[in-house]
Order: sequence, then structure tokens, then C-alpha cells
Amino acid sequence: MAAENTFAFRGTYYHTPTYGSLDALRDVVLIVQEGKIVRIANGHEETAVQAEFGLAEVRRLKAGQYFVPGFIDTHVHAPQYLFTGTGTDVPLMEWLRKYTFPAECSFQDLEAARHRYLLLVKRFLANGTTTAMYYGSLHLQPNLVLVDSIERLGQRGVVGKVNMDRLSSDDYIENTADGLRDAEKFVTYTMGKKCSRIQPCITPRFIPTCTPELMKGLAEIAQKYGCHIQSHISECCGQVNCVREMHPEYASDAAVFEEMGLLTSRTVMAHGTLLTDDDIRHLARRGTAVSHCPLSNFMFGDAFFRVNHALSLGLKVGLGTDVAGGISPSMLFAQRMAVVNSRCIRAHKLAVSGGTTVTPEMEKDVITFKEALWLATVGGAQALDMADIVGTFEVGKEFDALLVDTNLSGTSGPFDVFEGEDDDQRFEKFINLGDDRNLIEVYVQGVCVKRGSEFPLERSGGGGAGGGVPEDDDRLMLASTPPEPAGADTLVDLANEEEPADSSVCNGNGDGAEGSVGGDNDGGDISGGVCGVDGSLQANEMRICGPDDRKRDDAYATAGGEAAPSAKRARH
Repeated sequence: MAAENTFAFRGTYYHTPTYGSLDALRDVVLIVQEGKIVRIANGHEETAVQAEFGLAEVRRLKAGQYFVPGFIDTHVHAPQYLFTGTGTDVPLMEWLRKYTFPAECSFQDLEAARHRYLLLVKRFLANGTTTAMYYGSLHLQPNLVLVDSIERLGQRGVVGKVNMDRLSSDDYIENTADGLRDAEKFVTYTMGKKCSRIQPCITPRFIPTCTPELMKGLAEIAQKYGCHIQSHISECCGQVNCVREMHPEYASDAAVFEEMGLLTSRTVMAHGTLLTDDDIRHLARRGTAVSHCPLSNFMFGDAFFRVNHALSLGLKVGLGTDVAGGISPSMLFAQRMAVVNSRCIRAHKLAVSGGTTVTPEMEKDVITFKEALWLATVGGAQALDMADIVGTFEVGKEFDALLVDTNLSGTSGPFDVFEGEDDDQRFEKFINLGDDRNLIEVYVQGVCVKRGSEFPLERSGGGGAGGGVPEDDDRLMLASTPPEPAGADTLVDLANEEEPADSSVCNGNGDGAEGSVGGDNDGGDISGGVCGVDGSLQANEMRICGPDDRKRDDAYATAGGEAAPSAKRARH
């Protein structure tokens, strides 16, 4: 008799256990028991394996169907899904003020939050994201709704309540003590669910919006509970120059985070396009990872991230959509943008050379769909400290997987398959041309969380650990996704509100950020966007709907304490 929760599939499994290499496990029988892979046998052993595990059947995949590991998105702003695909008309720092903070603030309407977060998690599961590292919003309660939504629909998540105690609008800011209290409440709530799929994360938004006191307090909470940490680092010229003006005693964002105790082996920093080689090496020594977000880097950043170069220096690198800075929630799209990003670096090097010869040096940063798939699976697992749990098909790992069907024909699918194309060609087409229509089933911990257009766990109250019976006031989570509440807060355009004359944080005279391509070597200067010709911050880039000066601490420059000499900026 088969053990409970045991099943098997026979077919072809694609994964990337080694960077740059696509492996195909062809015609194998993979047995899943209690959510974990317990055996991978050759197809001709099907009868023996079926008998050994007492299986009534072994499900055989059709020709043109394959399994691939579930995608791991290492950088998502959950409440920003509300306006994903819009708000692309302004630079980053103004974008936060005009679109992001009002949208996130509106999640205080918990009924609206339930509606929106159900749609968010469904959309990400439908696109094959079995694991996501989520930023929530400032207020505690909406983040609890986010955790509940992830739990009920069966996704795997690392989730954080955003903290920020300076440089935001008056109605979207917290004092330091309240922020630390709520961060710890969020951690204990999430851990108290005892759901192995969901882990809490400490989330200082980024240096400009977090005082040293807040950052150090958050680091203590992370250490106390063994939590993940996430933030943004060296993202664009406007942000980097703001930090230089606020903390001139530190050489870089990395030096600030180091002093605050936020660089650990469970830290994921987004972007990092302006990190120096010394910064990258330091992050690597700490075991800190970077989430490469190529699409949002194109939209809001000022440089390209050199994946191969960063990996060569020992850095852990995952891939992120960065919704809504990235305008697509699809990790397939993120993979394609990672390839394009690498080609842009190559093109830049050729342009700088002034010649027409592509040299081996110019090719060093180029990646293919194989490396991009590695970033979306193994790289993400390493970044989130889950490499022993997910990312590949190996005995002992949990079965987070996507069933891909390349047989959709005509306009019912995103691409066509022609006579004579083999499995490898079909699979490459899926990575480069496929979309959610090709993902007919999605599994997390061996549980099917999406089949066709259905989400089986939505009505059952969740799968795997931590399902439980919902509280009465949370019954809405069991029903089909409700309509947007009629009374949900509308977004306010803060960009057109009057601001105090002194609310600008940076005066536009900050040091010019060097537009490196993720390091000091080989690539020259790739910058622009929000920076002026000399790399200096434009004055209007840092007017973040700031609170008045009573919210600013004149002691910011010294509140971080004395850093090691190597972390200090040279003074002249």
C-alpha cells in the first residue's frame, strides 16, 4: 500500500545544477513522498519502483511536456503590484513619492489588502514563482494579511514588514521605537504560524529612509530570531549620492550596512549596480547575496549589473522581478532581461573601444538562457539560504516544480513547434518565448497549488504545514477572490502637493557616483538617467515628500558610531 502523500511522474526533467550547463534527466521516474523527492530512477525501473512504493499508478508525461524547478523571485514589492505596469514616467526617487508611498499606504484598508494580495500571489504562482522574497508595507496589519495569503494559496515566501523612520510623507512614516516593536511583532506572528514554507524577514527599506538607530535595532532583531534581512544597495546615482550626503563618513552603502550589522549570510541586497569590486568582495565575505533585477535596472537604475564578474568574486546572485519597478511579474521575462542586460554590457564595451572587433574580454559578461535559468532557480535558492531545499531535482530536496507543456498550438499558445524539433529545442523555446499558458501545473512542497486556471488550495484554507482553520474575521480568504472594495482608498498624487522649501534631503551637490558596471574593472562608465552630466544628483531627485525637519536628526552623521578605518570615506 502506498504511503500517504506519495506519487510519481515519469518523463523528462530540466534543471541547472551547474552554472552555464543545462542538464536533462530524460525518461526518469521521480517519486515524491511527503513533499520531498525520495527516488529518481530510470524509466525502465517503473514497474519495480511502483511496486516498492505501493503506487497505484505512475503518471507519464506526454511528449512535449517537461518539469523544471520552480522559479525563485528574490525581490518583489508586494503592495506595488497594485500599480505594476504604470508609473514609468519619473526617476526613482520621485517615483517613490508620487506612486509608491501612496499605494503602499492604501493597504491600511485590510479588505482591499486581502483582495489585492490574493491576486498578487495567484499571479506569481501562475507565472511559475514558487518562492518569492516579498517586501510588504509600513503598517503591521496589512503585512499579516500578506503572510496569510501566501500561506493559504500554498506559495513559499520570505516576507518582511518594511521599516522607515525618516524621509517619507507624514502619513507614511513610523517613529523608531514603534517600527522596532512592530517589526518584532511581525516576526513572532510569522514564526508562530509554524509554516515551513514562510519565513519572516527584517526589511529596512533603504539607507535614506532608515536612521542608524533603526537599522541597528533591526539588526538586533534579525540576530535574535535568525531572520533573513533584505534591503536595497547602490541602486542608482540619486540614491547613492543621497547616502553620501547623509553619511559622508562612510565610503559606500556597503560600509553603512556593515556598521549597522545588516550584512549577514541571510541578507539579500537588491540591485547593486554601483557596487565597487571592494564592496562586492566584502559582501561575499559576509555571505550576503545580491538580487539582480535587470528590468527595473533598465527602468530606474544608472548602470548594468555584471553577473559573471560578481560571481567570479564569490558573490551569491539571485534574480528578481522587482515589481513594480520592474513592470512584469514574470520570472521568464526577468530571465530574458538578464540575457539582454549582459548583451548590453558587451555592446557598451564595443562602443567604448571605438572599433568593430568583439574581443574575448567583451564576451566575458555575456550569459545565455542557461545561466539565466540558473539565476532563477539555483542562484535564488543560494541567495535565500535554501540551496539544500529547492532549486534542482535531487533526492532529499522538496518538490517545487513547474509542469511545462509545449504542445499548445496556434494562437492558444505563445509559440509554435515545428516538425523535427527535439526536446531541447522545445524547452529553449519555452524559456525564450513561453508564458503562463505553458505552465499547466505548479507544485510547492509536493502540493499542486495551481492546475490550469484553478488554485486548488484557495477554498481548502491552505496546504502543507500551517493550514489550519481560519479565524472568523478572515473567512474571506477561503472564498474566491472578491472584487475590489468600493471604498478602497484611491491613490493620491503626492508629486503635485506643495512641499516645505526645506524638505529636500540632498541639495544636489553630492559627490558624483561613478557609473561602473558592477565593478572596477573592464567596462568603463555606464551611467546616466537621474544623474547629471558630472554624475551629481539633480536637486529634484531627492524631494521624497519629506516630513519637516523635526523628523530629521541633526546627529545622523555621527549616530552610526565609529566604523573601522577601511569603512570610512577619506577626508581632505
